[in-house]
Amino acid sequence: MNKIISFFKESSSFKLIAISIGIAALSYFIEKPLPSIFLGMRLFAFVLFVYAVIRFRK
Repeated sequence: MNKIISFFKESSSFKLIAISIGIAALSYFIEKPLPSIFLGMRLFAFVLFVYAVIRFRK
């Protein structure tokens, strides 16, 4: 768990934005068969994007 947290703390904002866009793009492929996972992935991508933007502004 510490490795995951340190990855998000040490990554650049551009890398986190790219990851969030990738997650959002992948979520479109599972929209129809698994709607709950689709919503979870979109929520995670949004939170990651907002976190990256806030880190970028600091």
